Amino acid sequence: MNPRPASLGLVFALLAAPAIQAQELSPRVGLAAFFMQPTDTGGKLYGSGWKVNLTIHVHRESWVEGRVRMEFGEFSEGKDVITPYSGVRYSARTRLVGYDWLIPLGEKRERGVDLILGIGGAHWFRERTEFATTGAPYWQNYSSTENELAFAGTVGFRFRLNRNVELELHQVLTSVPGNKKDFEDGELSHTAVGVGFRF
Repeated sequence: MNPRPASLGLVFALLAAPAIQAQELSPRVGLAAFFMQPTDTGGKLYGSGWKVNLTIHVHRESWVEGRVRMEFGEFSEGKDVITPYSGVRYSARTRLVGYDWLIPLGEKRERGVDLILGIGGAHWFRERTEFATTGAPYWQNYSSTENELAFAGTVGFRFRLNRNVELELHQVLTSVPGNKKDFEDGELSHTAVGVGFRF
């Protein structure tokens, strides 16, 4: 005997009811889109960019909420870096995984502002294109891709407009291991502003 679609729908609704009722305390998933502006060393290499992220919100019943954040993005080609006989342009495709603490500023309600403090790691593929700046007849333009890894810290603010929609402004600071630079001098450091939705 084959089950009818209406019967299957009723079964799925009954199974989903406890999950829907527990949603207030269970993890929630979010999606967000951001405009990025590179800063520090990255501001000298890349143009503006974009990123999207997937978040999993946990400990929502606690005063300090937590979230796991996975990001994917891209920086456009920046200004030409000129040397005596050639020039170089850079662009990058980015990845970041981190954990954020969302600390409410004031009483915790559906609407409000949270301080964001996060830590994680960044991975990006830097595209390097070199070209001639003189009329050298034997010069050949070429491109190469390099992999980079860095520690990443995030600080910013989340503005909760309602239960499902939020605006966010944050700064990501990166530091490449072993480069003997200050934390804010990492190549993937950037400011991001965007809008997010929680489901």
